[in-house]
Amino acid sequence: MVSSCNKLNVRKYIFLAIILPWLWPLGLSAKTDPPSTTFQQVDSLLQHKDFATAQTILDKLIDQGRTSGDRWLSGKSYAALANLFLIKGEVDHALKNYLLSLKFLDEGDYPTEVGKIYANMGGLYSRLKQFQEAESYLLKALQLHPTGDNRLKYLTNLFGVYLESGKNKLALHTFEEAIALAKSQKNPGVEAILYTNLSNYYIHESQWNQAISNARKSLQLRADLQQAPSVITLNNLGYALAQLKKYSESIRLYEQALPYASLAEKKQLYYNLYQANKLSGNSKESWRYIEAYDQVKDSLVSLNYAQKVAELDATYQAAEKQRTIKQLATTNMLQRKQLKQQTYLILAGILIVVLALATWYLRRKQFKMREKLEKSQLKYRFLLLQLNPHFIFNALQSVQHYIYRNDREQSMEYLQRFSRLIRLVLENSEKDVIPLDEEIELLDNYLRLQQLNAETPFTYDIIVDDNLDKEVLTVPAMLLQPLVENAVMHGIKGRTDGKVELVFKDEDGTLHILIKDNGNGFQIEKQQDALHKSMSMDILQNRIEELNRMGKQKISFEVLQGATNEEHAGTAIHLSVAS
Repeated sequence: MVSSCNKLNVRKYIFLAIILPWLWPLGLSAKTDPPSTTFQQVDSLLQHKDFATAQTILDKLIDQGRTSGDRWLSGKSYAALANLFLIKGEVDHALKNYLLSLKFLDEGDYPTEVGKIYANMGGLYSRLKQFQEAESYLLKALQLHPTGDNRLKYLTNLFGVYLESGKNKLALHTFEEAIALAKSQKNPGVEAILYTNLSNYYIHESQWNQAISNARKSLQLRADLQQAPSVITLNNLGYALAQLKKYSESIRLYEQALPYASLAEKKQLYYNLYQANKLSGNSKESWRYIEAYDQVKDSLVSLNYAQKVAELDATYQAAEKQRTIKQLATTNMLQRKQLKQQTYLILAGILIVVLALATWYLRRKQFKMREKLEKSQLKYRFLLLQLNPHFIFNALQSVQHYIYRNDREQSMEYLQRFSRLIRLVLENSEKDVIPLDEEIELLDNYLRLQQLNAETPFTYDIIVDDNLDKEVLTVPAMLLQPLVENAVMHGIKGRTDGKVELVFKDEDGTLHILIKDNGNGFQIEKQQDALHKSMSMDILQNRIEELNRMGKQKISFEVLQGATNEEHAGTAIHLSVAS
């Protein structure tokens, strides 16, 4: 056996046949012909990948079922829409619509349809590698189908799920039941699939002879049916033979599979041929195949990109075309007979230009919005960083001043509060919002420090409405501290009866915050203090604008005169924060 580093790289490839998400049409029951015929049309559109037209029809059927109260029609329509999303790879939308369909279709009334929905959901979950959910839904489907062709399909899928999830005993038991049922139903096509899956299992277990035996059985069944050989089966057989160092036969099987292989399958086959020739000592052929592998790999990358672009463009153009044609139909009705050919040519040209301009405009608008949001977030972070150093600088000045006073007993309180304050600032400096109780604790520590260090004494109160849930409500981090600082450092500065009051209350779900002082107001501030307050207010205003622009909370801000006394008018700051 070759060493692990030289083994043919087929691990990703050999299990493609295990999970075959059988996606059946909805099936028709004894309902009236028009809905049944419509569902047949939808199935045909899905086969031709005309998703836009199919979805338009299904949306109308869903509206019709909702209006008429027809549970059968609603359930079938949601199931068909789920199939559409599953084919497109939009598994979240597929799962949502499968669950909606089950709300309308009862197992007792529509066992066949419900069983198919369960089976498709099993295939969906197996694609997501959620094998426990996949097993659960496939077992539900089997309970509804104790006999018949559908049971064989469900058993085949369940066999694959057990293999992929490592439940080997259950897998082999399910295989035995499935192969017996396939033989009794004389269905050699499904037998061939089962033997291929079993060969995958034995490859996974490194049991090469059993893998070879089952792969040969699968190929013989296909030959008896005069079907083209399975690329996956030939690849598995070649891989197992290569592990037994039968390189010539392995190479022959890989080359036999190439004419039937898709581009993705050719990529794997070329790589296997490169490895097999390399291990057999044929350097010339190994180089030829590795070059072919690289070419196919590059082609797949280009093809996948082109397909994605084409699908997006086709979906957008189809929807936009339908809307534009409906708008133009009424205005052109009288002229259609005389100018039919000329009008269609003109409309086609206009439509192309409009679609091109609309696509360009939408993409440009999306880019501008993304760019604006990124700038807004960066600017918000910058403004927040402006506030934190400003606050810490002033706090450190207070620490220095207080230590000079050499009051041992109050020094401990001061330093304890200061350390707690710094911790809160550091912990919250990287947060957008913090709980209201932490913001109140920060402000209380700050005011107490300023009170201990003040040259002229002042008092402060923090009043909190009992109805406020302080631990749940949040406010922007470090939003209020600059306003409190201005009230202390510039509002009541020089007053012997200075007072600062903070009020937090709730009105109709909106947090209202008042920061009041009985200081000098704005009229008689010194020029230097006025400049300091103006800079701080500008930063605060800009930060509020950025927060509102980001849309996390709606914040309003206004400055009021606290009293009518011209000598000591006082100042009141009112903020409202709505979540």
